[in-house]
Amino acid sequence: MTDQERNIITSVWNDVSLREKLEIDPYSLTQDELMALKSNDRLARKLECLLKDAYIRKALIQARK
Repeated sequence: MTDQERNIITSVWNDVSLREKLEIDPYSLTQDELMALKSNDRLARKLECLLKDAYIRKALIQARK
């Protein structure tokens, strides 16, 4: 498994152990672990925006009825 594949898996599954490690001892994280957390945060922001857009579209469709 490549580092990129590992980062993708971690970002998708939101590795809770990395979050805990970040809170307990942030300086012990490797560069790859930090990149994985950053990727996860970026994905979470994108999903949040998509969800908001979906709610707005649903509300607009219902308002037209």
